Amino acid sequence: MERIESELTKRIHAVEKKTSKIDELKGLGTKLQELKSHIESEFHNTKKQLEKSQDDIAGLKREVQKLVKHREIVGGNLTEIEQRLDTTERQLREKKAKLENLETETETAFSDTQKLLNLYKSELSNLNTTAQELEVKVEARLDSSKAELEAKLKKIQTNSEAFSTKLKEQKDEVEKFKGEADKKFMNVNEQLQTQKTTLTKQKADTDTLRDDVAGITNRLTSAEKKADEQKTLEPEVDKLKAAVNTKVAFSATIIESKDVFTGPKTATTSSTLIFNKVFTNIGNAYNSKTGVFTAPVKGVYHFSFMTFGYNSHTSGGILVKNGHYQVSTWEFTGPDISDTTSNTVILELNVTDCINIILWEGGKIHTGVFSGFLVYPTL
Repeated sequence: MERIESELTKRIHAVEKKTSKIDELKGLGTKLQELKSHIESEFHNTKKQLEKSQDDIAGLKREVQKLVKHREIVGGNLTEIEQRLDTTERQLREKKAKLENLETETETAFSDTQKLLNLYKSELSNLNTTAQELEVKVEARLDSSKAELEAKLKKIQTNSEAFSTKLKEQKDEVEKFKGEADKKFMNVNEQLQTQKTTLTKQKADTDTLRDDVAGITNRLTSAEKKADEQKTLEPEVDKLKAAVNTKVAFSATIIESKDVFTGPKTATTSSTLIFNKVFTNIGNAYNSKTGVFTAPVKGVYHFSFMTFGYNSHTSGGILVKNGHYQVSTWEFTGPDISDTTSNTVILELNVTDCINIILWEGGKIHTGVFSGFLVYPTL
């Protein structure tokens, strides 16, 4: 009985030692996790390797948790064995068998844990190696950056020295320019004093001239008003001059021809008489080819016409303005051999108004005269 208790105590101590090792492994796992987080923050390019190590650590934690559970189970079984040692040796033997099985399982678990620990150490070694490589790279990059910064600093120093030299030269030039400017300023000051005296005299003369200019300005204002009035009236005066200078007068007859009793006529308007022999056409307002007079200016016009025909047909004519009858002459057939008719009219015409003579329907003439002139223009 004492031997069994002693053996059980030894086994419990062994389990506790293993549990302590497991706790140490857990502490080591925590430290490795912190190291992993630190390495992740500083070296982003080792992220994939750390993620793999994290998975291994998680597996190791699970194994450790299993061992802890085994320890709890074993502790419970030992408590139960101690309670039953007093009641039956058979139960102790059964517990012994169970403890032996538990020892086997614990050794197996410890072996697996040892393997995981070795694997984790290997990963840690790889991480250390990677960290060292990164440290070497960082140091190399820092050395390169330091060399570049030193080169740039040297270049800046060189440029600064050149700039200082140039600045000194410019400062000397400024001092020289300042001296010359002081001399010129003194000369200008003397000239200003002279000009001030002159300006005082000129101001007095200017006041006198200002009074004279004010009087001249008043006279010019009055003259400008008169000039503006004249400019306003100039267009009207020009119109009046143009109208007064406009001269219009014409007189034409019908040349005797084979068209006896009908007079010359156009192809489209057979009734229009064309007085084709022109005596006078001042202003060229009468068209001897169409027989139409066109008013060149607005005004009052005097027109007269005469026709000569034989008694075999009605004779006479109608004076037309823009196609509308105005005045006419008419002579019916009778015992007389020939008849002469005439008429006169004064009309007010606008520019482009047309005047012409037409025959009565069925009428015939032998010859005739058509005359007109501008009495006076109107606005």
